[in-house]
Amino acid sequence: MDTKDESLNKYIINIVLLFFFGVVFSLYLFYSPETWKYKGFGNVLVTLMLGYLVFTFIRTVVYLVFSFLNFIYVKRITRPKNHPLISIIVPGYNEEKVISTAIKSLIQMDYPNFEILVVDDGSKDDMFLVAKEYEDDRRVRVIKKINGGKSSALNRGISEALGEFVLCMDADSKLDKGVLFKAMAFFEADPKLAALAGNVVVGNGKNLLTKFQKLEYVTGLNFYKSAQSYLGIVNIVPGPIGVFRKSVLHKIGGYKEDSFAEDCDLTMRILFNGYSVRYCPELYAVTEAPEEFQELVKQRYRWSRGVLQAINLQISTVFSEKFSIRNLLILGVAYIESVIIPILNFLFAISTLFYALMFDSTQLMGSYFVGLTLLDVSLAAYSVYTEKHVASLVLLSVVNRLSFGLSMEVVRFFAMLDELLKVPMTWGTLIRKGL
Repeated sequence: MDTKDESLNKYIINIVLLFFFGVVFSLYLFYSPETWKYKGFGNVLVTLMLGYLVFTFIRTVVYLVFSFLNFIYVKRITRPKNHPLISIIVPGYNEEKVISTAIKSLIQMDYPNFEILVVDDGSKDDMFLVAKEYEDDRRVRVIKKINGGKSSALNRGISEALGEFVLCMDADSKLDKGVLFKAMAFFEADPKLAALAGNVVVGNGKNLLTKFQKLEYVTGLNFYKSAQSYLGIVNIVPGPIGVFRKSVLHKIGGYKEDSFAEDCDLTMRILFNGYSVRYCPELYAVTEAPEEFQELVKQRYRWSRGVLQAINLQISTVFSEKFSIRNLLILGVAYIESVIIPILNFLFAISTLFYALMFDSTQLMGSYFVGLTLLDVSLAAYSVYTEKHVASLVLLSVVNRLSFGLSMEVVRFFAMLDELLKVPMTWGTLIRKGL
C-alpha cells in the first residue's frame, strides 16, 4: 500500500471516529430520559446541566472538525527548499541538573544552519559552567546576565540572535532532531505565518500524576491547538517549544517582562497585530512535568492567573486600537475557554455533589459525569490516534473527569478568584529531577 492510500485510510478512520463520537453521545442523551426527571431545585439544576452537556457536545464536535481539517493540512506540508539561519534560545535559572540534556538534544539537530544561545538568568547554581562546557561547538554561545526573569532572558537571547527565525524553548526540555526542518516547512508554506507552536510531550511519565498530565497535554492542550491552527489563531505558543519570525518579535516589542504567562501574552499580541499562529503536532518537545501534587498546583495556579492577566490586558487593546471581527473572535474564544468553561465545570461539579448530599441521590451526579466521560473518552481516542500516543491514555480518560480533571478545575477556579481579588503572587520555581 502506498503512502497516499495509507493517508486516505487515516482520513477515513478519523471520519468514522467523529461519527462514532456523535452517535454514542446522542444515544446517551435520547435513550436515558428517566435520569433527567427531578422536581424543584433538581429540575432547574438538571435542565442547566443538560444544556451545558449539549453545549459541550456541540463545542467538541466543532473542534473535532477543525482539528481533523488541520490534520489533513499538516499532512500536505512538504520538506522546505530553503534553510535560513535559526537561533535556538534556551533561557534558564538554576537549571544545572537539566541544561546538559537540553543542549545535547540541540547539538544533534539534523538541520544544516542553526545556532544555540543559552541565557543564564543570574543562576546561583553551576548552570553557567555546565553550559560553557559545550562552547567547543561553534554553534553554541552561553550568555550570563543579571537575574531579571524568564521574559528578560528570552529578550536578551532575541537581541543577540543572528537568525531570521528564533526557536524559544525551556531548559528542562529536549527537542526531536527533526523539528527545525518541520518548522521551516510551515513558514515556507505560509508567508503570513508569524509563529508556530510545537507538540509538548511529558517525558517523565513515572507515576499516576505525570501520566494524567500526559493525557491532559494530548486532549486538553494539543487537541484545541490543532483545531485553532486550521484558522491560524492558536492563542498560546508553549514555553517548551515555539518558533517565531524574529522581525515580528521586534515589531511587537518582544516578551513583556511583567507577565506570569509570557507565552500567552506574546501570542495574543502577535494575533492582534494581524499575524497567523499555527500548531504542528510533529514538532516534538519532551518536557519534565511536576511529579508531586503540590508542585503541580503551584504551576497550574500560576498558569491560570497568568493567562487571565494576559487576556484582560488585551481587552482594551482590542476595543480601542485593534478592533476587528477576527480579533473579537480570538478574544472571545480565549475568554470562553480560559475563564467561562473552567468556572462552569467547577460550579456544576460542586452542584452535583451538593445535590447528592442534600437529597441522598446520586442519579444526577452519575448521569452528568457519565455524559462528560463519554465525551472525554471519545476525544481521547481521537487525539491518541492522530498524535500517535499510547492507547493506555484512553483508559485514564475514563476516570480523569472525577479525579485529576476535577482537582485542576478547583485550582483554576481559586486562581481566578485570587486574580479577581488581586491577591499578590510570586513566580515560584519547580524542583527539577531531570528527564
